[in-house]
Amino acid sequence: MSSFHLVNVWRDVDGAGFNPMPHSLLWLPDGHSIGQPRPVFVFLHSWGGYPHDDFAQTFGPQLADKGFAFLSLSLRRRGGEGQLMSLPEHDRHDIRLAIDYLATNGFNDVYLIGEEVGCWSAGSYAAEGRDSRVKGICLVDPVDNLSDWLAASIGKKAYALKLREAAVAARQGAGMDYRIDCLADAGPEVTMQASAFLAWWAPQSLTRLSDAWQKTAVPSLIFAELESELPPFLRQSSSETHRVDRHYGAREDLLDLLHKGAWHLDDDLINNTGLELVNIDTEDCSLYGFMWSPENINSDVAVLLMHGLTSSPMSSLFLKMAPVLAQQVNVLAMQSHRSGWSGHETALLDDELQDFDGWMDHLIARGIKRVVLAGASIGSLSVGRYQSIRQHPNIVGIAHLMPTADCPEWFRAAAGELYDGAVAAAEAAIADGDGETYLVDVDIRQPPPSLSRGRFRWTQRAASWLSWWGPNADSCNSEHIAAADVPVLLLSGTTDSYNNAERFAQLKESAANAPSVDEIWYEDIDHGLAGVEARVARDLLEWLNRRCLD
Repeated sequence: MSSFHLVNVWRDVDGAGFNPMPHSLLWLPDGHSIGQPRPVFVFLHSWGGYPHDDFAQTFGPQLADKGFAFLSLSLRRRGGEGQLMSLPEHDRHDIRLAIDYLATNGFNDVYLIGEEVGCWSAGSYAAEGRDSRVKGICLVDPVDNLSDWLAASIGKKAYALKLREAAVAARQGAGMDYRIDCLADAGPEVTMQASAFLAWWAPQSLTRLSDAWQKTAVPSLIFAELESELPPFLRQSSSETHRVDRHYGAREDLLDLLHKGAWHLDDDLINNTGLELVNIDTEDCSLYGFMWSPENINSDVAVLLMHGLTSSPMSSLFLKMAPVLAQQVNVLAMQSHRSGWSGHETALLDDELQDFDGWMDHLIARGIKRVVLAGASIGSLSVGRYQSIRQHPNIVGIAHLMPTADCPEWFRAAAGELYDGAVAAAEAAIADGDGETYLVDVDIRQPPPSLSRGRFRWTQRAASWLSWWGPNADSCNSEHIAAADVPVLLLSGTTDSYNNAERFAQLKESAANAPSVDEIWYEDIDHGLAGVEARVARDLLEWLNRRCLD
């Protein structure tokens, strides 16, 4: 059974207290927990439609019963009262609000379903190509040219008169005061202010599905009762870059197509996992972490996640990976002295040794016998260095996610001639007893392999900075990976700012003592692994089962 909720996706970004959006309708699988990754369908209603239309009430609970989430979005153009002043760009904005709302609650893979004009809304949003969370679109009874559709509904002569009325009103400055009504027995019923009418229904308006379709690259499902009902451009076969499935028949056939036929979404469903907030005490502070556990599996294996620079256990990457990993093993995202901006500014490199010691003791006390260390970005150095120094017998594998460059070498290349001055100033501060207060403040530019050569301002206390980035800092990944005597995984995106094939080759050569060194690349993915977090988790599971748990 599914649960039903009324939700408001609107965010009052201006702080004026104005909320133009009534509630949307959300169906969730039985027992769903907030934050649990789950594919979600977002329904975009037809012209004059509402979020409570028959389509939503039919498919929402049925898809939720099969394990998916379903949001019927309240678009600003809903019904007659909403469409009065609604503009086409409002649809895209409303969709963005909905996806942002869903993402904050664990729904990272979004499939847009449009009906009639809602097909343009879905296609137009996907055509922008800037939201990696949209994994596919479904077009149900699509309409292409809105001006032709309206003209066929009310007659060409009546349409021409309405168009002229609207244009005159807009030219005279009454575009949002003069009302245009187009009512007919069949087709769209239009009640709009003149300027809004022109934006949607004029021949030159930017609301042609065919224009959006040319820029759409996500997998698409097209559904209509008969092939003849589709606009001609949608009857063409798929291209190499745009997979398209077409199906014709009764609406009830669409249910199985949505989760089985078109996208095989059953493969992406995961079970709920247990989640705990856990705490430990180290020599000088208390630390927290998040622990996920499989619901129906008693596993003695844990993945210990160490975040990147200035991040925390609430790393977006880890929150998306952990529930997928926890389908089979326990997962702990750990806090350290370095967590957060204040931690980054003040923590010493060696502080992390006691942090890892404390978390390893915690896991072992819970019955964990085998631990895989997984570090993201500079967390890669953290996990590699810890095992290099401690050689902990319970650690059975090390995964380097987006591994860092060797820190002293990288910072010298990033700061250029400013590096030696920063070293001298930091050493002088320590000699004067100001190592914990003097702020190293340097503008740096990312060195190759960064493609953007991104520039940012680096601030860190003198003692902390020297321990991580100074010329004598023990923070070289390529040196510590040489001590690894357990399986090693190197994983990154092809457009990562810190890794390329040459860097991986260097690390693989250094890891000569590891029984195996595997590498995984994600095409066109940058640092942070945004958009492929679930894939990363599944690939990590496959690797640790194959390499670490024999």
